[in-house]
Amino acid sequence: MKKIYLLGNELNPTPLRVFIKSLKQAPYMASNYLYDMRRYLKHSSTLGYGSKNKLRARIIAIYHNVEKGLSLPAPRPGFGESNLSYLLSAIDLYLSRYGVDEFLQAPASALSAYVDFNRAAGNENFPERERILKTIDRIGVASPECGGTVLLTKAQIRAATQNVGAEFFTSRCSVRQYSEEDVSDEDIVEAVRIAQKSPSVCNRQTCKVYVIHTKEQIKRVLDFHGGTRGFGEHVNKLLVVTNKLSSFWGASERNQCWIDGGLFAMSLLLGLHSRGLGACSLNWSKDSSVDREFRKIVEIGDDEAVIMLVAVGHIPESLKVALSHRMPIEDAVCFC
Repeated sequence: MKKIYLLGNELNPTPLRVFIKSLKQAPYMASNYLYDMRRYLKHSSTLGYGSKNKLRARIIAIYHNVEKGLSLPAPRPGFGESNLSYLLSAIDLYLSRYGVDEFLQAPASALSAYVDFNRAAGNENFPERERILKTIDRIGVASPECGGTVLLTKAQIRAATQNVGAEFFTSRCSVRQYSEEDVSDEDIVEAVRIAQKSPSVCNRQTCKVYVIHTKEQIKRVLDFHGGTRGFGEHVNKLLVVTNKLSSFWGASERNQCWIDGGLFAMSLLLGLHSRGLGACSLNWSKDSSVDREFRKIVEIGDDEAVIMLVAVGHIPESLKVALSHRMPIEDAVCFC
């Protein structure tokens, strides 16, 4: 009784219990934070842009600034001088290392749109004019629609959304019962295509989906995950969502990988829902030792962060799902 009084319990701990637990947890927490920090410093672009992926991410971030400027209500002719200089230098470096390739079509197209905008405004003396024209000529713009802006109308957006009501979103739920019907590769690809429209910081879009097909490999991964008891054997396809650390840089972006990855994963779930498939999100809240072993099983690179797993299958004619009661809307919205 005295021990219980001194320590309390897990739900109602005493200060002494909290202190003892903090002493036990501190080294464990520190080792996991160090694991994350080591990988972020090693693979992110914080210390430089030495790889193709890192340089690409930087170029995307800069040319997207040009696109954002062009999409403003009233862009100023000649805007973005410092960004343009940086972008052109980054493209020059890319060209010197890797030459002209398909990736450069988007930044060249954005630069071409910038030139067209300034000329339409009667401004021929825009910043970095000669370097821009030389770069466009060197790369060539075979696909003008790759970069710049696109004109939309309110009528187009209303036409695309008028038959999509709240019911589509509220009818999505975590499904743990599946039929024997096989999920096609086409359904997975189309769901991923929908997820690719997810917003990402400066349009870097480096999320990836690993599709596990075979029952043997699905069982191996789910046994390792440990969170699908009672339904894992019925999963038809297992998806692993990752994001590349190389697309981010600096302390302020240390969590952006998971923010972008979470947005992508939610869009993926809605994409699967749009194909009439059932899916269940499987979190990847694991410590560093489990994370290391998992990478070996699925053959995921150390430069990728595992965001989550998704179990997928066709929905049976009838099924039960968890009610998953939602909190009052007042808890989720605050008008300031």
